[in-house]
Amino acid sequence: RGKPIVVLTDLDRVSCPSVLIREWLPEQRHPNLLLRVAVREVESWLLADTEHLANYLRVGAARIPTDPDTLPDPKHALVNLARGSKSAAIRSRIVPRPGSTAKQGREYNACLCEFVTMSWHPTAAGKNSPSLSRAIDRISTFRPAWNA
Repeated sequence: RGKPIVVLTDLDRVSCPSVLIREWLPEQRHPNLLLRVAVREVESWLLADTEHLANYLRVGAARIPTDPDTLPDPKHALVNLARGSKSAAIRSRIVPRPGSTAKQGREYNACLCEFVTMSWHPTAAGKNSPSLSRAIDRISTFRPAWNA
């Protein structure tokens, strides 16, 4: 009650954010809880920063989808982009090994954390991702109830 909490989650296969929010929080939310949903997956927010992701992955910017919120599987799209990387290191970190049943490489999360920390520009990405733009707007106006 005394600390603000921001929760970011993927929509995944749920039909829309309001359905997911009602499922997770059927009762009234505490004013210190802010729940934001990436449509469809958080990878869509990373794909939305076309220029910086292209530079990081070492792929042509024209290969990156321009409307990532509409992709059915943004993680798959990101992994496929990495398959075409000029960087062997990017391919080995993000793409699963041949014959593996994994959906991503062993260093997928570490690699994307590195991108977010060092290169990602959420404001630029928000121009291509309405769900990210809404999250940025809501987080910037979030005012916790410190005495709740």
